[in-house]
Amino acid sequence: MRYFRIFLLHFQQAFEYRSRSFIYFLLSFINPLILLAYWGAVYKSANQGISGLDFSSVTSYYLLLIVGSAMLVSHVEYDIAVEDIQEGGLVKYILRPFSYLIDRFVAELGWRIIQGIMGIIVLIILLSLFNIHLNIVSSPLMIVMLVISMIFGYCISFLCKMILGISAFWLTDFRGMQEIVDVLILVLGGFIMPLAFYPKGLQLITYALPFAYFAYFPIVIAQGKLEFIQALYILGGQIF
Repeated sequence: MRYFRIFLLHFQQAFEYRSRSFIYFLLSFINPLILLAYWGAVYKSANQGISGLDFSSVTSYYLLLIVGSAMLVSHVEYDIAVEDIQEGGLVKYILRPFSYLIDRFVAELGWRIIQGIMGIIVLIILLSLFNIHLNIVSSPLMIVMLVISMIFGYCISFLCKMILGISAFWLTDFRGMQEIVDVLILVLGGFIMPLAFYPKGLQLITYALPFAYFAYFPIVIAQGKLEFIQALYILGGQIF
């Protein structure tokens, strides 16, 4: 109950800065649309599927990526590294009778919910305006798997960004490490293109790293591209 009250307080704060949430959401919104336009030109010139994916599947992927990146990818590292560690804000947490990790977790959750709602609203608008059919799972069992995968994806994203933020205890130039990790997430997390387009060797590398488990695999499950056993393997990888 205590952490729920903490969540409500942080959610109120995040809602007060909803214009800031909208700016962050635009970063999750513009990039997939630009890439979708690029792949539209590629498919038009190729006149065939690529790596077993037709253009309808790729369109669904990037539209779902708008919601997935807004809802599941945490951005807590800057606040931890700069405000808490470099500027000394961590001091106020030392004597509080609850976990700093959980406090940051529920604080970031409010931002993810607000930006996720924005993503869903924009997705509905795009589907209505352009009369797009979205390929998504309908099986109750796979929907449950999807929800679990999304929860795990957010947890993995948060913990990775938490570790990145805490690295400011030892790194003077935190921004350099942050930018390196951001590039790795873009390339190896499926935010530039579906990992199915990558060579097999590079796919194996992405499966061994945490970045693809943020949003890519939840999106693939949402598209119905995985069987139940394959989805179980993904959940096992997220737990690991």
